[in-house]
Amino acid sequence: MKKILVTILAISAIGFAANAQQPTTPAAPPQGAPAARPKMSKEQREEMKKQREEELAKAMTAAGLTDAQKADTKAAIDSLDMKKKEMRKEGTFSEDQKKMMEKEHKEKLIKVMGEEKYKKFREAQKAAKEAREKLAPQQ
Repeated sequence: MKKILVTILAISAIGFAANAQQPTTPAAPPQGAPAARPKMSKEQREEMKKQREEELAKAMTAAGLTDAQKADTKAAIDSLDMKKKEMRKEGTFSEDQKKMMEKEHKEKLIKVMGEEKYKKFREAQKAAKEAREKLAPQQ
């Protein structure tokens, strides 16, 4: 009886020791979940916001928008940003909702700008994004 009890205790001890040795790796986010955003300081957030505003102003100028169109475009972009922020806080932000919101946003911008100016606006935004990405690895 003692041999059986000692054997069971030895096996249990080995099992616990083996479990304790498992490496701890950070859990990967579920598939389809957005990647975690890096934490930024207040200054970095302000700098990004300022840079985004400058890029937006340049894109609107490149598209040849009137002052009224610029105001409407800015309002539409701010509205989309607020909706996304609210949905992230609530935890109800899915890829399907994001795609649907962006489709509605695109249609709204085309209605405000017109098809041709929208294309110029998007080209200017893409060029600014590419320039920003070229600078990012150097920083």
